[in-house]
Amino acid sequence: MSDDPRKAIIGGWRLVHSVEYGPDGTPHYPFGQDAVGYIIYSASGVMAVQITRRVRAEDALRPPSGLSDYLAYFGRYEVDTENQLVRHLLEGQLHPGRHPDTLERKYRFYDDKLSLRPWDGTDREILWQRT
Repeated sequence: MSDDPRKAIIGGWRLVHSVEYGPDGTPHYPFGQDAVGYIIYSASGVMAVQITRRVRAEDALRPPSGLSDYLAYFGRYEVDTENQLVRHLLEGQLHPGRHPDTLERKYRFYDDKLSLRPWDGTDREILWQRT
């Protein structure tokens, strides 16, 4: 893997887990422990992500609160090496208004994995493995 995070991030990544930790450290998996998803970062500065529960109810059976079982957005991205952040600059999302126009993620690479932690005060990790 490249020592330059701007190059190391390029490519496709498969979801390992998306987990939130409560105040007592208890893990919560918003898309289930068996969630599936991919994130793609192109060399031209475009990104796209999709995460979903492995098993989802049909739309007709899903209550309005069930909108949280699928996340998808796309846009451009930039890597801030000084602060170890990747910024997702949203151009479109599955549920308009659900996310702000810019999402900041603290990144960390290790082995063949990419850890992204939202820079919004929550204790969450989205862990990806290179495809």
